[in-house]
Amino acid sequence: MKASITLLLALFIISNAYAQENFNIVLATDFDGEVVQGSKLALIHEIRKGKPVRIGWQLDFNKDKKADFDHWADAEFITILDNEVFTQLRNINFQSPKLDVPQIDIIPANTMWTGIVGTNGLLKNRFVYPELKYETDEDGNPIMTNALEKELAKREVRTWKVATFWVVEN
Repeated sequence: MKASITLLLALFIISNAYAQENFNIVLATDFDGEVVQGSKLALIHEIRKGKPVRIGWQLDFNKDKKADFDHWADAEFITILDNEVFTQLRNINFQSPKLDVPQIDIIPANTMWTGIVGTNGLLKNRFVYPELKYETDEDGNPIMTNALEKELAKREVRTWKVATFWVVEN
């Protein structure tokens, strides 16, 4: 039994060291979008070589310039525009953090969330709700009602300032 635990611990340490050696932070930005590690050109160079990229971003809800928590995702759809890099995030089920516990809860609804994170330190994000049902006028434009305006407001794109980490496989 003791040998098994020792073997498992050794495998964990080796695999953790392997993971750390095979990934490298190529770029990090702060909450103002300023580069604090690496460079945007180095990231672009690695992307153009076809390297897998992961993106981490930190949120600061109370605006004290300290991260409240991190999110990480694979960068699956990447755009390079004027020496900035953007990645569109895959839709996820809507979740809600409880900072005082700490706990992440999943919301029991068919609501999704998506966003685009950039090396400029901005996260453009919105909730993805089921399709709207509405009536149209004779020109095909939606007939605006209070209920429709309320539903459209829930779908608005919001912008958050985030600190980012762009990690590339060695």
